[in-house]
Amino acid sequence: MSINRILKTGLVALFSLLMLGILGASGFGLAFGRVLAQTYQPPENVTVIMYRLLNDGSRSTERCDLFRNGQYVNLYSWGCTAYCEGLSLCDTSKQLPYPMVAEPAALEIDGTSGSSGEIYNQYLRDVIPLEIGVKLGSQGYKPAAAVEAQAIAARTYIYQRIYYASQYGTPNNSNQFQVFVPYYYDTLTFLQKVMVQIATSNHHYLSEASSSYPIEALFGADNPGVTNQGNRPYLKSVSDPISQQYGASDGTLLGGMSSKGASRWSFGHTSSKGPVSSTHPNYPHDVDGYGDFWSVKHDTAARILTHYYYTGVQLRDGSATVVTPDERWSPLTITWAGVCPSLMSHGQGCTATVQVQNTGVSDWSCGSSSYILSYRWAKSGHTETAGSGQASLCGVTPGSAATVNLPINDLPNWGAGAYTLRLDVARVQAGQKIWFSSGGWPTYNISVCADGSCNVFIPQVVK
Repeated sequence: MSINRILKTGLVALFSLLMLGILGASGFGLAFGRVLAQTYQPPENVTVIMYRLLNDGSRSTERCDLFRNGQYVNLYSWGCTAYCEGLSLCDTSKQLPYPMVAEPAALEIDGTSGSSGEIYNQYLRDVIPLEIGVKLGSQGYKPAAAVEAQAIAARTYIYQRIYYASQYGTPNNSNQFQVFVPYYYDTLTFLQKVMVQIATSNHHYLSEASSSYPIEALFGADNPGVTNQGNRPYLKSVSDPISQQYGASDGTLLGGMSSKGASRWSFGHTSSKGPVSSTHPNYPHDVDGYGDFWSVKHDTAARILTHYYYTGVQLRDGSATVVTPDERWSPLTITWAGVCPSLMSHGQGCTATVQVQNTGVSDWSCGSSSYILSYRWAKSGHTETAGSGQASLCGVTPGSAATVNLPINDLPNWGAGAYTLRLDVARVQAGQKIWFSSGGWPTYNISVCADGSCNVFIPQVVK
């Protein structure tokens, strides 16, 4: 079977998993989409000046098409091909020289054609795994949400650099822009390739709410628990507590997303490499023995991106359709006191202390309306019901977070078994709760085993 047919088969299977919510990579759809007057047309191609690269992704002074002493000297240099010589980064399993036939290189931004050994002109496929470290993750993989978040950030970044080329110059393949190395996608495993294809399939990008033009979607390797303030209103400093212990000041000095932070949120683990298998002696740490499970896991690209890029920012598709609602939120930490999830008993309760971030486009000002964190209960065979506990979120501005105590003591009398606790933010008007989830933003769900009797696996909640 050809590699194309294998990839197509894998894509069909994994897309089916996505539709069933098993992978949860997207987390945003068109149910709440709205089309604005389109003034920006996303490009399909990018022109890139190609250089031999150094180990850290910076460029040398030598072009890939350098001709000296009667020969091309960089045909097998890192940056000109992933199947290179002389560096530990190189894949020496085969010999594929620098493939471009013209300089600067004309590339497809999102391309899907080609088979193994031939995919060298599709920009994002080679950029994404290098920028997020796909081959360096847990067992060499990253969760779907993190890869998709990186894809959207990288696409937005190159859209913006193309549009303002008069200011930034023609992109090159170094970390001055984004590291692009021909054939790097081909060095991945089959499953890694499929994950990259899924991550690039929706063509989403980031814009401000009032404009369809791409934002300056800066991102870097890591941060030490708080992102830096950038020079754009949407590049505001935000709390990134999951990166507090093992994060480092590494590439995010101008603000924006942390690629390692994105991996941490999607793993639900303080190590960007993620937890190893439960049979490994370091479990629940990573392979080097670092980190531990976090109290929150973000399993959609939308939650990750709106955590890092927030004030007035929306996700759009290639038709300028907004695919995120205006009202959004994300939990950053949850700690529990009392008889709490994942195991609860009827007649008993607990308190959840939740750090809630406003990831939407407007302030949670309380006047004629107010904002609260509350919850609903769900159980198979029963109608979802709202809980009585709530906590005020008045005065939280976009990008900022508030820590509140949420009492939970009203487990419905539906008998023993598996319940779902759906945390949600609501705007309260005239005594009515308008849940953010009713506008299309997902709830944060926590599995609860009531009275110690469950027929499904209930993961332990980190306390």
